[in-house]
Amino acid sequence: MADVDINQVVVTLKDKFAGNNQFIFWFDDDGEFSDSIADISSALDGVAQVKVMEPKHQVKTKLDLLDLDNRQKVLIYAPYPQPDLEQNHLKDMISYSETFKADAVEILRKDLDLPNNLRGFLRDHKSFFGNKERQKQFSKYDLASYQTKPELAVMASIVKSKKTIISFFDIVQEVLIDSLNENKYLPEFEKYGVLEDFWNTTSEQFGYNDDKPQMIKLASGLYMTMSFQQMELTVPTKYKEYDLSSRWANVQTFMQQFSDLYHDEENDEFAKIATNVWNLINGDSAFDRIKIDDLEKSDIFEQFDQKILLWIQDRLNMEDVDAEINSLDIEKVTKQRSNMHYGHKYELLYRMMRKAWYLVRRDKNMPSTSLEGMINDYVKNDGYKEDTDYRKFIYSYQMANMPENFNETKNLIEKIYINDYLNKYINAWNEKFDYSEVNSHQLQRNFYKNHIEPETNRVVVIISDAFRFEAAKDLQKQLSRDDQITSQTMDYMVTGLPSVTYMGMPSLLPNSKLDFEDKKLLVDGNEAVNLNMRDQILRSTNEKSAAYSYQDVKGATREEFREKFSGKDVIYIYHNQIDAISDNKKTEDDTFKATKEAIDEIRKLIARLRTNSIAHIIVTADHGYIYRNDKVVSGDKIEIPTSGDEVKSQRYLITDRDIDEPGVGRQKMSDVLNNDDERYVYYPKAENIFKSSGSFNYVHGGSSMQEMIVPVLDIKTTSSRSAAHDVELRVTNTTNRITSLEVPINLNQVEAISATVNPVEYRIYFEDEDGRAISGPVIVNANISSKDVKDRFLKIRVTLADQKYDKSKKYYLVIENTNNNTRNKIEYIMDIAIQGGFGFDI
Repeated sequence: MADVDINQVVVTLKDKFAGNNQFIFWFDDDGEFSDSIADISSALDGVAQVKVMEPKHQVKTKLDLLDLDNRQKVLIYAPYPQPDLEQNHLKDMISYSETFKADAVEILRKDLDLPNNLRGFLRDHKSFFGNKERQKQFSKYDLASYQTKPELAVMASIVKSKKTIISFFDIVQEVLIDSLNENKYLPEFEKYGVLEDFWNTTSEQFGYNDDKPQMIKLASGLYMTMSFQQMELTVPTKYKEYDLSSRWANVQTFMQQFSDLYHDEENDEFAKIATNVWNLINGDSAFDRIKIDDLEKSDIFEQFDQKILLWIQDRLNMEDVDAEINSLDIEKVTKQRSNMHYGHKYELLYRMMRKAWYLVRRDKNMPSTSLEGMINDYVKNDGYKEDTDYRKFIYSYQMANMPENFNETKNLIEKIYINDYLNKYINAWNEKFDYSEVNSHQLQRNFYKNHIEPETNRVVVIISDAFRFEAAKDLQKQLSRDDQITSQTMDYMVTGLPSVTYMGMPSLLPNSKLDFEDKKLLVDGNEAVNLNMRDQILRSTNEKSAAYSYQDVKGATREEFREKFSGKDVIYIYHNQIDAISDNKKTEDDTFKATKEAIDEIRKLIARLRTNSIAHIIVTADHGYIYRNDKVVSGDKIEIPTSGDEVKSQRYLITDRDIDEPGVGRQKMSDVLNNDDERYVYYPKAENIFKSSGSFNYVHGGSSMQEMIVPVLDIKTTSSRSAAHDVELRVTNTTNRITSLEVPINLNQVEAISATVNPVEYRIYFEDEDGRAISGPVIVNANISSKDVKDRFLKIRVTLADQKYDKSKKYYLVIENTNNNTRNKIEYIMDIAIQGGFGFDI
């Protein structure tokens, strides 16, 4: 056995040579030290010469030894057994010299600190241990985890398992991951004498038996059996060779552990194997007749998710909003599937379908007959959610990048949003809209007077270009989860017309008189087209004011931040994410992506302001926008020729002419600005546009709630330390005695989710006293916000691996918080009399 630790050999030889021994003969029966003799010779340098005696070289060796000076000491090493006496030409020299015998097995056993009863195992696998690296890998594993079956440690060493506690399930995972057809580990198992043990253990653990076992067939058995287990169906007779139901508990435990290992991972080895299995079994045929209710229970093959998504598409196209799978409506199905194995891959599509369901099922009520009623319906009665759901539907559709598969749903949603919603509500808005009916407090031009002047403490105003009301409501919802936001109130304003940046930004400044000249809105006779001009206007009203761009503060250090805000009463921060991206033909289809990014950036900015002791923040916008993903056709464009100094864009025209065109409305500029301007602002009365240059799908400037109703989100913060904590799960079972492989667990989410109670994804599983998992994990999302205690009780089932359990040993239910990886362990007693039994008493 080569490559064992030779230190003990060298020490013993040196001791022997320290006496009167000139020659020491070492017959190494199996040549176990032949690979190490050079190292031994080097270690004996200055003590004795090492001479390797080749077979049939006894006479020559004898003559060479006799020629030596009697002070020259020699180790004669022969990598074969000592010859019989009649054939041994060195018997006389051996008789008066010392002999040496090294027990490589014993040296290795001591070096690896193994018990004496594993000597036979070491001898039988000497070829494996003839390498330092393999020995080193082997020595990493906990003896107790393989002592009864040491071949497992050889397998674990070959696959380089990273866990110190050996589990056959982990070994199988590594082998499966490598390859199902040309596996590099199986030849290594065969080379080192553990291949038969591998397949025998596979048979014991999973019930897989085959005259010519193959990894692809083992994988197919595991995946097929688990699929039908989840669906609570019997594996069809046609696929009997893949039915491992006789060891259902181990199959389930293995598959749950394997799935969990790659849950939410981009490099999903579990999914890669599933694809190979699906192709082998012809999954399209195997599961073709399985009901959708049954498919929904399983998450072994991603094709099930595809079938469910297409089923939802069919239901939506029939506007069957009451359709259910396993008594779950489409909203609950899409949320449940998003938490299953392929949820990370199909989450965007499930979210897309959920938003589509919201849009299809929403009541198609007629708009209110009054302007005030329409505004209230939009800002207070969730009317804005139509825009939010459409935005999130289109965003998910774009990000998922699968247009050809879900084009039917896309067309349906475009039709609903444009025809049943936008056109109807914009028409109604423009039938009733009149500036004289808007409360002066809600006019954008009065923002500073109404919201800033009354303040006695410092206030920071974040003005985000094209930040719609519905986006601000989304931001408000996210901020509600932050306990360092002490209060939020949402108000609204109605912009001027046209609802564009060059009108909205100046209107938000302190002003006594607004005038429109040369496509500029003058504030008390002063231009306000850039940051410096706006800064000057702010300072002219309150010298302790400042205007910054988002970029000015985004990367500022704490010291720079303090310098910018110190001694200031009013700070305007101008943020431009949506309009910068969307108001461009080349990038207008990124409008909803830009909106999401704007929400994220503002939320982070608020957190940064809060940590710098800014206690009062207002978020608002200069204008909103309309975006439709369908391309605008020529029939949606109104052609009105312009001349002279008239100002025209897709959604408005400013002129002193009297224009009478079907579908075109107007407001007096004098009403917009509260002055004596005699011009008119014209606009389409529906969602269509004037024929003009610029982007077509993203437009603003016209008269609609989406363009004209902007948010005033008033936020109060604290710099005190967050009191938020993770929600706790408690086990409510009355006994900790387990009598079945299927273990029902009753849980209670202790508190409702709130600003101070964070939701947590928990992994719940059993392990033995050595820390080895003996079940697959069950994922529990503790995210219930109901205040009613009875709504926060949960029931799950955990399946134990089918193995021998010892009443005298300790076993634990582990409740693992995935937010911080903390674990709560509860001790259980295993009293399972018959493996695979179903009676339980816990």
